[in-house]
Amino acid sequence: MFEWKEQYDTGVNAIDKEHKRLFEIGSQIYALAKNDNYIDYYDKIMDLIEELKSYTVYHFNNEEKIMKLYEYPKYDEQKDMHYKFIQKINNLDLKAIDANQQGSILELLEFVCKWIESHILREDVQIRDYLQDLKTGVKLKLGKRY
Repeated sequence: MFEWKEQYDTGVNAIDKEHKRLFEIGSQIYALAKNDNYIDYYDKIMDLIEELKSYTVYHFNNEEKIMKLYEYPKYDEQKDMHYKFIQKINNLDLKAIDANQQGSILELLEFVCKWIESHILREDVQIRDYLQDLKTGVKLKLGKRY
């Protein structure tokens, strides 16, 4: 399910390496969602949530530094999306997770899948385009060439 493909490449090795780690965390979430041998796996869910949160904070900070360094025009939008991601994780209802562990892990899986599709494939790859255009001397304004 969480298989790295060339289309995810941003052209920045550090970002791509960190994205691959996020895919690994997604794979762990998927494996837990698929495993129906557990009766109570609240602690495992919480460990994955904590790992996801701490790693994304680390990754978002690095990604934002790179965007700032190259004066990426959509920096503020990206920073806001990153903030909302972390807020979503921070605001998870722990009692609801404990009460409905299977449903919660499936919701977490869906959230991570959608994030990869909407953010990495739509937003982060624009960083690649921007940096490639910087190399070739084409100027961008808010993601549009002129």
